[in-house]
Amino acid sequence: MIHKIYNMINKDSKILSIILYLFIIAALTFGYIHSIEYYKSFNFIINQGILKRSLIMLPLFVVIIYTAVFLLPHRIEELTSLYWLLFLILSTTPLLIVYIMSGLGDSKNSPVFIYTIAAVGLIGVLLTSKFDFKIPQINISPKTFWIGLIAFMVVGYGYIIYKLGMPTKIIQAFKDVYSVRLDYRDHAGKFVDYFVQWLGNIINPFILAFLMYKRKYKLVFIPFVLQLVLYGYAAYKTQFAVLLLAPFFGMILRYGIKRSFIEKIMALAVALGIAALYLKKLSIYLLIIIRVFLWPSLIALEYFDFFSMYPKMKLAQGILGHFFKNIYNMDPNFYMATVYYGRPDMRLNVTWYGDAYMNFGIIGIVIFAILLYFIMIIIRSVESKNILLVSTLLFGGIMALFNGPILTTLLTSGLGLGVLLAYLLPKEI
Repeated sequence: MIHKIYNMINKDSKILSIILYLFIIAALTFGYIHSIEYYKSFNFIINQGILKRSLIMLPLFVVIIYTAVFLLPHRIEELTSLYWLLFLILSTTPLLIVYIMSGLGDSKNSPVFIYTIAAVGLIGVLLTSKFDFKIPQINISPKTFWIGLIAFMVVGYGYIIYKLGMPTKIIQAFKDVYSVRLDYRDHAGKFVDYFVQWLGNIINPFILAFLMYKRKYKLVFIPFVLQLVLYGYAAYKTQFAVLLLAPFFGMILRYGIKRSFIEKIMALAVALGIAALYLKKLSIYLLIIIRVFLWPSLIALEYFDFFSMYPKMKLAQGILGHFFKNIYNMDPNFYMATVYYGRPDMRLNVTWYGDAYMNFGIIGIVIFAILLYFIMIIIRSVESKNILLVSTLLFGGIMALFNGPILTTLLTSGLGLGVLLAYLLPKEI
């Protein structure tokens, strides 16, 4: 009897999840249609052939919903599972909607590009939920770990101060964000920005999470002060969000969170965005519907549209610059902003799969997906040490994957450093 009741409840929750996904799809489609009215500068268009494209994408909608509802665990207790769930909702689903409405790259086989992205997500879910990979661990003492971490912080902050002087623009950074950030970009070198990103996205959130984990509440002001110092240099507002959200998600994963709760939050966010559109609160609509869901997918399709016709970058702007020449003679992010938006001053950041296609085409997506799977396997292997602290170390880098290349995220955004620290993290700290 109890077993039957459990099956009925479980069945009802799956039906609710399917309804929520269908609502998200419908709401984002509605939001896309109205984006043309209010945000023409974002290049949202509607082209003929919607019915045909809908039929082409219909199998993917079915696969995405089935994967999320039936293949991902009912209770999310791992950062890897959370990433693939968000990948399906935030990346893959909007990509299908943008393609159906715009038909961008239709003559260049963009469905192949989209089906490849969906396959990456499906395989990622299967690797996460069906296989339990283990890698050899290195055991170091808590004392050694903390000595290394503190030494890194001293070197990092010392180098920033050596290059830029004392942080004298903290108040100005709150009043005039963009002037401080522009001045920072003019004077900060590559390595300064590495330390700012690593400290702000990885180290400081980890210290906050550790102090909360050990209930040292009187000391939690320390990571906030350290983050404030970094803000005085670079005015990166997102680092304050990471400082708070990384421990928060770590705490959630520590106790586990129902997948259905995340689905409800996503549906609620989309509903809020549509309600804001109806009430003419366009700043909220812009932030949620356009910035979070639709525009990143449109940018990815624009990258596909361009680089399906013109020579690939082959990492000429990065690690293979000594072997291949950048024929565009400028950073591809700025170049693409110039081509599609007429804004040479704007950096048009693209998702990791858009960057992968830009560099090596479809085979690039496969190569970078394998690299991503390897990263996820490492994360899966170390999560059991302390899910709260490990998730905090990795949160900033994992979230950066939704709007940045894998190699850049590994280095600049600190995902590589986070993975290294999570791997070295003692089981008892």
